[in-house]
Amino acid sequence: MIPVPLARFLSYSLHPLLMPFYAVLVIMQLNTYISYSISPQVQKIIISLVFITTCALPVVTALILLQKGYIKSLEMETLNERKIPFLTTALFYFMCYYLLHQLPVPRILGLMVMGAAMTIVMAWILSFQWKVSIHMIGIGGFTGMLLGLSQVLNAGLTEIILASILISGFLGSARLILKAHNPNQVYAGFLIGFFTEWLVIIGLSA
Repeated sequence: MIPVPLARFLSYSLHPLLMPFYAVLVIMQLNTYISYSISPQVQKIIISLVFITTCALPVVTALILLQKGYIKSLEMETLNERKIPFLTTALFYFMCYYLLHQLPVPRILGLMVMGAAMTIVMAWILSFQWKVSIHMIGIGGFTGMLLGLSQVLNAGLTEIILASILISGFLGSARLILKAHNPNQVYAGFLIGFFTEWLVIIGLSA
C-alpha cells in the first residue's frame, strides 16, 4: 500500500492542470518530426503558452474563486464547487488551442490541447451528478495522447506508454488511499481521459 505522504505527493505532482504542460515537454523530447520541425525559440514559446493557459490561469482563477467564497478549498470536494472552475478551465484550454492554431506548428499539438479541453467539458457535465476523478482524467488523457502519437507518427513509444500506465495505477491508488474517490470514479476518469484524447488525435490529425 502507498503511504499517505506519497499519495499526497503523487496527487500534487500529477495534478490534472499539469498534464498538458508535461505532455508538451514530452512531445518536444520525442524523436519525431514534431521536435525537429520546431525551432528551439518557438518550442519555448509553445511550452510557456501551454503552461500559462492550461495551468497558471486556471490556478489564479481558482484562487480568486476561493477568495470570493465560491469554493471552500482548492481540492473542490463537493460537486457544486467544481462547476465554475471546470467551465473556466475548459475555456482557457480552448483559448490555448486557438492560440496554438495561429502558430506555424504541427496541428497535432493543438489537437492534444483540444482533447484535454473536451475531457474537462465532460468532467463539467458529469459534475452536475457525479464526482469523477479529474486526476485520472488527466493522466488518462496523457496516456491516450501518447498512444495516439505513436499511431499517427508511427513512433516507437511502447516503453513510455507502459510507464504512463504504471504511473496511472499508482495515482489511482493514491486517490483511493486519500479517500478522494471510489474505484468507479477512478476507473471512469482514466477511461474518459484516455479515449477522448486518443480519439481526438487519431480522428482529427489526418
